[in-house]
Amino acid sequence: MSSLDFEYPSLFDFPPFFTYVLTCGRRQITDSTWKSQVSQWETFILAYTRHKHLFRIDVHQATAPGGIEIFENRKINRRLSFETLQEIIEEMVQKDTAEWEGGNKGPRSEALIYWHTPDEWANLIWNWINETGQNNQIVTYYEIAHGELAEGQEFYELDKALLNKALNILVKRGNAQIFKGTDEDSMGVKFFGSQ
Repeated sequence: MSSLDFEYPSLFDFPPFFTYVLTCGRRQITDSTWKSQVSQWETFILAYTRHKHLFRIDVHQATAPGGIEIFENRKINRRLSFETLQEIIEEMVQKDTAEWEGGNKGPRSEALIYWHTPDEWANLIWNWINETGQNNQIVTYYEIAHGELAEGQEFYELDKALLNKALNILVKRGNAQIFKGTDEDSMGVKFFGSQ
């Protein structure tokens, strides 16, 4: 899919949409305006990443010139700053629509984006396993995320971190057991029974 297939919000051409000004360590815009701006960016980011099948954002790379296209509008000569995107993602983390890679430890520069939560990914995988009759057999991580049977599924080419989170949810539910392999792709998962 090309960028042309994605519908940008009308706010994309509104210069203040890209603004986050710090003075004396505080935002200059009012809290209600900031919350509204974050909410609009969150909706935009979730729609875009889902459309592009993206699962993570590197904040440095995304906000650099020529980075991810939704964070720069050349028509109005505006680009979201690193700090602004970091603040937006921090707000998304609070709402469980994103998670900093490595949790809250270390630099906050790369985030997993949850256009589906790990629970939702687990449900999609579990339903697929049942629909394709793969219960009570071992399936590799690779087959789940890249196998022929997975083609066309939303979790096709799922980020390894998200796949691992989803499969661990299924383990906790008692629906699966993980078997170690020589590498992550060869790790196996046995799915038990049906829904």
